Amino acid sequence: MQLHRVIDRIHAAGAELHVIGNGAPMFIAGFRETTKFPGPIYTDPSLKVYAAAELVRGLARTFSPRAGLNALRALRGGFRQGRTQGDPTQQGGVLVVAPSGEIRFHYISQVAGDHPDPDRVVTALG
Repeated sequence: MQLHRVIDRIHAAGAELHVIGNGAPMFIAGFRETTKFPGPIYTDPSLKVYAAAELVRGLARTFSPRAGLNALRALRGGFRQGRTQGDPTQQGGVLVVAPSGEIRFHYISQVAGDHPDPDRVVTALG
């Protein structure tokens, strides 16, 4: 995910970036250490948050040719996949939710490594 690169812009818009994983709660500290992400991190091993956000899952989304290309791109960019902690078939996404509850941006990752353009996310903040 590239949103950490625009965290200053997110904060300048009066917003906060929250990360929700699906591993066991004990993995949060390791995730924070590996990514150096300073913001709020939560986890939902039940995947109910993912279902409510209408995010997708499945083996074909994790091990597809497109996911393979995304993995190569990440490797070239210096990212190394660590031990999987949670459901590897669950894909993520990005939601921008206004204080009123209005969803201003909803991105559903279709395969592993599918992320929205960070500029689009920041633009949705208003």
